[in-house]
Amino acid sequence: MKHTRLVFEELFAGTELNRSHWNVEVGEKWHNAEAQCYVDDSEHFIVKDGLTLLAKVHPEHETKCRYQSVRMNTRGKQEWQYGTFIVRAKVGYGTGSWPAIWFLPSDIGKVKWPLCGEIDLMENVGRDPEVIHFSLHTEWFNHIIKTQRTAFFKIPHIHEDFHDYKMVWTKEAISFYIDEHHYATFEKPEGDVPLESWPFDKPYYLILNIAVGGTWGGKIEEKDMPYQMDIASVRVYQ
Repeated sequence: MKHTRLVFEELFAGTELNRSHWNVEVGEKWHNAEAQCYVDDSEHFIVKDGLTLLAKVHPEHETKCRYQSVRMNTRGKQEWQYGTFIVRAKVGYGTGSWPAIWFLPSDIGKVKWPLCGEIDLMENVGRDPEVIHFSLHTEWFNHIIKTQRTAFFKIPHIHEDFHDYKMVWTKEAISFYIDEHHYATFEKPEGDVPLESWPFDKPYYLILNIAVGGTWGGKIEEKDMPYQMDIASVRVYQ
């Protein structure tokens, strides 16, 4: 199925975040033993002909909120069921960084994770700076029990420039691309599919963030901070 109708476009024009499209999450405690606090301020995200996300060390805080970063989402403002999603991004690196472009469903909270589902269009961890991960998480297939449906590839110099991270999501499958090069497809199993294995027939919203450390981000090297991810554009076609 080809998705040709542009239904959402974000170019991050001007100098202010479009709050009709984006929520900025705030809080001190997050999953995966991550070390950051998420904050909503112009020191950690910059809108100027694009979006820059920054994770910084704040040495004035010895422990609590020593690391501060940004996590924003489109929940309740822009949500989609199926489509082609293209996020043009430049992924920075640094030991302990964990930038991601990913999706959660609108019913999360009512339905617990991982039963609700999760789609990871792009994940990267600083200890493997040239490796890009694509993953799906469900009740039966998730990283907690080490059964997630995932694929990862080493792409030399991936962090040196902008690239189009693309996902094509249909009723039958979810496919992942970088710059139109196909890397992975996860197909919906044939026959009756329980919610536990394919919860991807409902609306999801987009998340952009940089996590710090944690069970997957690993050891933090403060000398490598700030961690950075730049987003030039987001486009969704249906």
